Amino acid sequence: MDGSMKVLLSTPPGKTTERWPPLGLLYIASSTLSKRSDEMKVIDAYCENLTEDELVARVRTENPDVFGMNCSTHTFGSTIDAMSRVRTALPDVKLVLGGFHATFAAQKILREYQFLDYVVSGEAEHSFPKLIEHIERDNPPTDVEGVGFLDGGRVRTNPPRLIKDLDALPFPARHLAQNVEYGYCHKNIRLTFGKFTTISSSRGCPYRCAYCSCAAFSQRTWRPRSPESVVDELEQLHTDGYECCVFVDDNLTHSRPRMRRICELIRSKKIRMRLYFEGRADNAPFELLKDMKQAGFEVVYFGVESARQHVLDYYRKTVTPEQSEQAIANAKKAGMLVCTSYIVGAPSESIEDMTKTIDFILKVRPHAVQVNILDVLIGTEIWDRLEQQGVIDPDDWKRNHRIYEYGLNGITRQDLEEMVNKGYSAHIQSWKSVVGVGEIVKTLMANKTARKIVLGNLTNPSVRAWISNPKRFGETSRPVTDALGTRGLPGS
Repeated sequence: MDGSMKVLLSTPPGKTTERWPPLGLLYIASSTLSKRSDEMKVIDAYCENLTEDELVARVRTENPDVFGMNCSTHTFGSTIDAMSRVRTALPDVKLVLGGFHATFAAQKILREYQFLDYVVSGEAEHSFPKLIEHIERDNPPTDVEGVGFLDGGRVRTNPPRLIKDLDALPFPARHLAQNVEYGYCHKNIRLTFGKFTTISSSRGCPYRCAYCSCAAFSQRTWRPRSPESVVDELEQLHTDGYECCVFVDDNLTHSRPRMRRICELIRSKKIRMRLYFEGRADNAPFELLKDMKQAGFEVVYFGVESARQHVLDYYRKTVTPEQSEQAIANAKKAGMLVCTSYIVGAPSESIEDMTKTIDFILKVRPHAVQVNILDVLIGTEIWDRLEQQGVIDPDDWKRNHRIYEYGLNGITRQDLEEMVNKGYSAHIQSWKSVVGVGEIVKTLMANKTARKIVLGNLTNPSVRAWISNPKRFGETSRPVTDALGTRGLPGS
């Protein structure tokens, strides 16, 4: 092993109740430690709810040789502010920026924020240790994939390379993030219980949803870990006392035979954990979901987005409302808790279209919903379309934008916020019936995670407030996923 640098990685300062481990940072840390003998530390500033002042003070105390941070479009502003202050406090530290936003805006960032030393695009488990080696030897990283830097005043960026053999990566260095009690609490309603973590069994997405940058980040390439590798990691987590785990895969069920093998291994090893995952409605047959439920997969998240086909076509979703309805019914029949998400505000969408989506919520009665106003984010096809139309301003890449800021179809912010409120109200209303109450009882009998959530929130006043007036709770924010890892992993 080479190396004796002091390396500090951090998530951005901020505040959240969605405390998911920084899986991407922990993967980068474990990969670096497998190749070098650096002193490696991780600060999860986002989940520790650190202010910018508190994070900068921590970095100053650690006094690292290299300081790396992730950024999404949502966190880019706070990330840049913190990095600038670290530069002032520690003039000799090497500053490295990574993440989804850094990947899609690398050249812009290097030109405008020249106090940064390097920007890492794409998956960083291979490139980051190589970059550290170049820093240690004081050599420019001209041959390191995914690394951008200023070379004699000229921006130089090397294209990123996807990691093909995920089984070869060491498991995330979770021991570096032990000072945060991870878990998920939405609007003061606790949704996970017991020791909590996340896992990635595959990376990438072959689809091209227009509002999502995952496909572009992964070059539309899906790469799975072997079932044996995935379950070995789960077994280690189970041994370490973890009770609850979210699979952060974009396409966990992309290969049904692989998924069935994972379930078979979980059962054979007697791993008993509460597992959450995201699925596609066009790949959610009842028999597969039943198999997964028996292996511990108790909560599924479907991105429905709209009940109108022409809106789904605008999003390039390639899923029909009928498929979503069937997937929700299949998951309920299998005994799973079902969370569904919806987006309002597509330029092709009318108030009538959004009303149809609200009617869909009433009809299918998911156990939980997220209703979101469309974001316009760099790296997405929607961004590219609007940029080609001349709608995007030169500095718009620095932050996320809601679709109403562009005034494309005459629908206002007030209109969209009202539709969000109606969506949440419809969800509550859908359960206020004899049939709804009966289904709740049936779900509680079949699903231990449901029982945990209900029993764990029996005396929670926020639950009563939500049921009586869901409009108070407003819009649900999209999960923040970054390549250096607020919640996800490199490429999530």
